[in-house]
Amino acid sequence: MKLDEKWIRAHLPEDVRDEDLDHFSGLYLDGLKVMSYGERGEPDHVVYEAKDEEDLRWWQLETICHFVGKVDKTKIWRWYRDHVENGNWLYIERRHYDYNTIDDPRLPGFESFLRNMKYGFPQEVWENRVQRYVKLMNVWFVIPHWDYDRENLCFIEISDSRSHDDHWNIVEEPRPGSIIRIED
Repeated sequence: MKLDEKWIRAHLPEDVRDEDLDHFSGLYLDGLKVMSYGERGEPDHVVYEAKDEEDLRWWQLETICHFVGKVDKTKIWRWYRDHVENGNWLYIERRHYDYNTIDDPRLPGFESFLRNMKYGFPQEVWENRVQRYVKLMNVWFVIPHWDYDRENLCFIEISDSRSHDDHWNIVEEPRPGSIIRIED
């Protein structure tokens, strides 16, 4: 797929500008339509239809923002899942932690994406994405649990709400006897 590499690199944070931009494997352009090759004889399908060349560049930049940069996995969660026994999760609990919830593997990637977007996108577009990702982080909480710290560019906990399953049952808090180890 044709990229305006100079423009895209200029809109990326300095620390990721030299990274590989080839994140469009299996895609090709048909005019302003981004097409995906069909799978095993299936017809090709439209992935994105740009309004104009500028819209296509912004879409490419946003797509690249998902893949470049280092994901910060150093934050410590109070509880994290270790393994399942008899259909129930067993947990490890940490005495010192940054987040008082169960580990959510989406959070580091979401933070990296939003940090990358902050540099090159207009403020209103970036804020729209922040709101979208805060909503995604809160989808399994009855009361909103997450917000985004726009100054420090990271998610923060704003409540003690516990996550639920798709039937609105509060499920994600270790049950008595399910913590198998406590780490300092």
